[in-house]
Amino acid sequence: MKQENQEIFLLQADRILTEVFNQFSENFFEKIEIKQFENQFPQEQSEMQLQASAFFTIIARDQLLSELNDKKSVFISNAFTENGLIYFLVIHYNPSKDKLVQKYQTYFNYLKDTLFTFLIDEWKKDNFYFYNSSINDILIHNSINDFMTEISKKCCGYEEIALYENINLSMLNILTDLSYLTYEKINTEGLIHFTNSPLNADFQFRFDNPEDFGFFNQSNLKLLRKLLELTSIRKDIGIITDTNLIYGIGKIKPECLYYSATFEDDHKWTISKNDIELISIKDNSIQLENSRITPSEFNNYVSEIFPEISEENYSNMYNIIKTLIKQQKGTILVVMKDAQKYIDRYRDLAILIAPVKLDEKNVEKLSSIDGAIIMDENCICYGFGVVLDGIDTGSGNRARGSRYNSSERFYNYCKSENNSDLFVFILSDDGNYNFFPN
Repeated sequence: MKQENQEIFLLQADRILTEVFNQFSENFFEKIEIKQFENQFPQEQSEMQLQASAFFTIIARDQLLSELNDKKSVFISNAFTENGLIYFLVIHYNPSKDKLVQKYQTYFNYLKDTLFTFLIDEWKKDNFYFYNSSINDILIHNSINDFMTEISKKCCGYEEIALYENINLSMLNILTDLSYLTYEKINTEGLIHFTNSPLNADFQFRFDNPEDFGFFNQSNLKLLRKLLELTSIRKDIGIITDTNLIYGIGKIKPECLYYSATFEDDHKWTISKNDIELISIKDNSIQLENSRITPSEFNNYVSEIFPEISEENYSNMYNIIKTLIKQQKGTILVVMKDAQKYIDRYRDLAILIAPVKLDEKNVEKLSSIDGAIIMDENCICYGFGVVLDGIDTGSGNRARGSRYNSSERFYNYCKSENNSDLFVFILSDDGNYNFFPN
């Protein structure tokens, strides 16, 4: 490809990559560049020369990595050759997004492979006018589809000699369609476990003959939606399937590898691997930046502080936290066992109300007022607009605002009075959040 065409190619690629990565996070993508190196064996006429050419490709990659030694926030393509030269495409992204990339590394591996495969294919076709307004959505869809197909491959007893025989190629469509289904006018919530053998599960209910009716496919969506009503996100009880057959309802044994799809009531579903979040999809769009605390993480956290909390109060508390995160408006929520005692003690620093049980609907109104919301472990609120005060231990964070630091001082004060039956949830205006205790 001529130099002037390379420049046009990079302009097209830059536009696509900007649109792709902006769907995940603002200012994620920085630039794409082409790196080229001499190939000492452009004409491969023998096995020895073929091996030597591959050897020099490795040398070129090592040389490239040496050049990029101080620039770790990059994606690098596989090598491709043309006219006696070895080429690499290099995508540079904002170093501030390293944590995002690390957290969702599994998905980003599929995304970068999808992007590089597309770009290198256009390069080899000598097509340097390849941008169109929908290509970014197509590439993201393809990367998610490849990601979901790989999950099926790992769970369905896939073997090379039976290529595609058992792989569920409709995983993405099934989960997306399922997230929109209602049951008795109730939006989809629940859990599905994907594992390569029913022996990996402890069943509450198991189908006698799953081959007769229990197929994990789009023709069985209504049955799947009904079965989700039997699952429990908090108790980690879900539909058990190998992505082909539905075996029943149960939990995966602790030592086993598995994947899970968690459905929330706002058309959102999240894929996890052994409880580690891999990717979230909402309304057919991928969500990475607005990370959330998973139900199991929240369950473990809350259970340590309030070990006797009921299923109903846990679920309600989790929905309250989710609602506050969705608003992306700075607020503080204090959950403490002696919430009423605290409010009575500091009534001059709060707006007192008659006790009311909070839920995801009425908490939105209270969060619009500056100050903290105070409730107990039963989600009973006694006051809002609370000015938090406490002990300054010298561990404040100048980089954080008054909301964060006052919450930390308040928590330190409660600890000094041997009050550990509480946690403080702090949400920043940018959607980031913290908990005390951490």
